[in-house]
Amino acid sequence: MENGVPGALQRLRAADILRMAGLNAASLGQEYNRTGMLRNMQRQGARLRGLVDLPLSTDPLDAAFDEHDVAIQDSTTTARSYTVEVDVVSTTAWPSSCSCGEAGALLCPHGAALLYRWLAQPVAFEPMVDKAATTDRSAARSTSSLKQPSPKQPSSTREMPKSDNLPPSPSSLVVRYSPDLVNILVQIGLGELRGIAREYNLQTNGLSRQQLAEQIVEAIKQPDVVRRVATTLEKVQRQLLAALSLAGGVINDDDLRGLFERFSLGQPAQLQRALLALQGKALLFRVNSYNSDLPTRAGSANNLLDIGWFVPAEIRTALRVFVPVTAFDPAQPDERAGLPLVEPVQPLRILADLLLVARALDGLQVEPGDPWSPTVNSELEAPMVNSTSSATDHTAVLPQPKELPSVALLAALQKKLPFEQPFLRFATQMLHLAGIVQRPERDVPYFRVLPDAARLLLGSNHANVLADLFKLWLQSPSAAELFALQEDGLRLLCRMTPLNVPVLRVGELAEENMEARQNVAALLAQAPTRQWMQFAAFGRFVYRLNPLLLQRRQRLFPSPHWWLEAEAGKPLKPLYLGDWQRAELLYLAQLIKGPLHWWGLCDVALSSQGRLLAFRMTGLTNWLLHEMPPDETEPISTSQASVLDALEFLEDCQVLVPCSSQHWSLIQLFEQCAEATGVERSHLLYRFTPQALSQALSQGYQIARLLEVLRQAVEQSEQPADYGAQLLARLEYWLAGYGRVRIYTGVTVVETIDTTVMRELEATTSLDEHVIRPVSPTMLVVKKVAAERLNDELKRRGQSPLVHDEELYGPE
Repeated sequence: MENGVPGALQRLRAADILRMAGLNAASLGQEYNRTGMLRNMQRQGARLRGLVDLPLSTDPLDAAFDEHDVAIQDSTTTARSYTVEVDVVSTTAWPSSCSCGEAGALLCPHGAALLYRWLAQPVAFEPMVDKAATTDRSAARSTSSLKQPSPKQPSSTREMPKSDNLPPSPSSLVVRYSPDLVNILVQIGLGELRGIAREYNLQTNGLSRQQLAEQIVEAIKQPDVVRRVATTLEKVQRQLLAALSLAGGVINDDDLRGLFERFSLGQPAQLQRALLALQGKALLFRVNSYNSDLPTRAGSANNLLDIGWFVPAEIRTALRVFVPVTAFDPAQPDERAGLPLVEPVQPLRILADLLLVARALDGLQVEPGDPWSPTVNSELEAPMVNSTSSATDHTAVLPQPKELPSVALLAALQKKLPFEQPFLRFATQMLHLAGIVQRPERDVPYFRVLPDAARLLLGSNHANVLADLFKLWLQSPSAAELFALQEDGLRLLCRMTPLNVPVLRVGELAEENMEARQNVAALLAQAPTRQWMQFAAFGRFVYRLNPLLLQRRQRLFPSPHWWLEAEAGKPLKPLYLGDWQRAELLYLAQLIKGPLHWWGLCDVALSSQGRLLAFRMTGLTNWLLHEMPPDETEPISTSQASVLDALEFLEDCQVLVPCSSQHWSLIQLFEQCAEATGVERSHLLYRFTPQALSQALSQGYQIARLLEVLRQAVEQSEQPADYGAQLLARLEYWLAGYGRVRIYTGVTVVETIDTTVMRELEATTSLDEHVIRPVSPTMLVVKKVAAERLNDELKRRGQSPLVHDEELYGPE
């Protein structure tokens, strides 16, 4: 012992804390210590004591239920404090006690926080003054034997006891899943059904199992009844139910134990009691999902498991569990980051931006070596680069998929548009996925855009088009978000066979990324709208709820097929909070401030370095995630004067039109009567030519409306160069040179040699009764039935007209 410090404390290492506390408890302990939640640290020999103060925000499930729908909040609103004491006897004996109630061989998070503080600041511990109380607690602990961890037990996770160790109970009953809740309930014993019915205040006398099940289902379909039953739950039980609802409603045993531990909901016995209570109220079922399609979140791996826990959709709908929120004030400056930069999203703006990118791509040729070039064989796989020079290390760095546009193509687009490369990459891929833009081919070596792309993206049905495009993006396999992590210095690696063949099947990485994207979207669908949420707290909640956000499928294999690395040879393990924050947290941030912000779902608040500080869900969440029409989709009224002021005239009969749905009436006119020649200064560029005007006339478009709009715009224009007046004069000159042709069918033409004969014919015959339209003073269009009558009248007067019958002689 040196300087009065026992040898056990001197030999204390961070690895020992991880071994004795477990992975999640050690991670939470580090967080508590880092955020300064420890106070009153004391030491007596090898015994440490302290007080851990936890604010309400550290227990996210306390606010998971909406207080307006189900009143099951605790009556206490103050911060919680835990008194913890740890006695480091040796490297294998660490007796501890904590007011949280987690007694056992492993340390709780509060004990781990106390030890981490000792490693960082041992001088902060004062001598322990209450020696008598300490002696009594030490004597009480010495009478109980402390079970040592088994050498075969993994030190990184705490094992939860299996349900087989408990007496027979409803939790051991496994029923086969069915979409109909009645079919699930009828598989339960009659005694258990009567117990459930009593929870819902239903009569049970004289009813069969089928009748009881039907009555219970009718009660569950009433939200008020379900909320009343939920108020009878204890805190741990309602927190567990909230976590399961936010996790998608379906979970297997291993994930359930991990979730219960990460949220620090209590001891293993409390998990079993919570499961029994939830089953006894028909809020949770243990089901067999074999050969069934459980209603999990899209892409969830839970439907690959045989047995899991299932929360009915009626329960989740009635309770309306929301994602916990840590409030954020964007008007309050941060000490380190200063005042955050708030970027509100404009509703439906993404449709106009997609049209700009489409017009910039129209007619663009790619370089011969570009992956999207028609000269490159798209069926050949890109070569993989070995991650190390070791011959025994069969790993390789994954190349960028050919479905993503190249850096050269994005650089060419940046010369035309003021967008960053991440958005250009997203927009190009989205336009190609929707079929609006077609890639170059051998016979057409340039990009092509649909002729009606403007009407599709900015027309009267643009809100429904936005929903369709969002659903297409959400359900399309793509690895774009994963490869975007390379911008943060991360690399994607995969395992190879000894023959250097990747173990990843084609499209597997894209499918896993699609599942992660859908899981994030499903979780954000349960977040409150128009309320700022601190991103760091939201990230910690996601870690507790689902640490395997990106590699959920990998837990089904003994070793992962692919992984992420920030340093060569050191794979990031998502079960460790530090590694999770270096990969999955970045993925979550890029998804929120990237695609979800572009779609209009999130307003974001960024630091001066571009780091995501907070976000809030907009009203478009109801439209895109819940299919409920939002207020933001209503068109913004724009005056006619402001619309005309937006036009900008250029030389060579060119006009710039703002790309916005508010200017669709103008854009529609130019789409009909002019040629779309690309973009310039974030505006749509149109050019008037005789060919375009001729085509508009042949299709019957109203050119008079176009001339009226241009005339008003020229009168209001303040441009120094009178390009508008020149354009208007040229259009009027072109229109004056066009003739008009009218075609008649099923009629007869009467023609005389001069006007005198025409006047005599009108006076002596019934010609006036059959005239349809005069063509000239000597030519009339008459009804076909009048030809024979006029011929008879002229013959009676001794005249023989010249008759040309097309049916007899054919056309001239």
